[in-house]
Amino acid sequence: MSVRPVANVNDMKIDRLPQNRDARGNLVVAEFSEHVPFRVARLFYVHDVPANGVRGQHAHRRCRQYMICQTGRLMIAATDGRHERRLQLNPGDAVLIEPGIFASETFIDPGTVLLVLCDRPYESNDYIRTVEELLAIRAETE
Repeated sequence: MSVRPVANVNDMKIDRLPQNRDARGNLVVAEFSEHVPFRVARLFYVHDVPANGVRGQHAHRRCRQYMICQTGRLMIAATDGRHERRLQLNPGDAVLIEPGIFASETFIDPGTVLLVLCDRPYESNDYIRTVEELLAIRAETE
């Protein structure tokens, strides 16, 4: 199973979702048809990660992920095998992780919650577990 054509990590950008703040708190809105660039097939969230704990540490062959920071702060470290990029997400920030982008998420603050929307169901054979594996797959497809 090959990797879909992917964007360069330098094309990644933080989306700041619309927020409505008043005395009662902050409401963050994500319109699926406007903000999420695909039909959502699965969602999961990650929480209770100790401060500076790392999750992710993989790429996908075909799955696209839209990561939304719900609360706290996290750092996304991403590589496409040629370039590296680091993006900090704050509450209401989101980033699209395309197939073939190896990403690790460091949970900066205790209590950080990360919501992830995916365009595919869970498929264990879709995971690329190491950067070396990603480089080998890219060499085969180029």
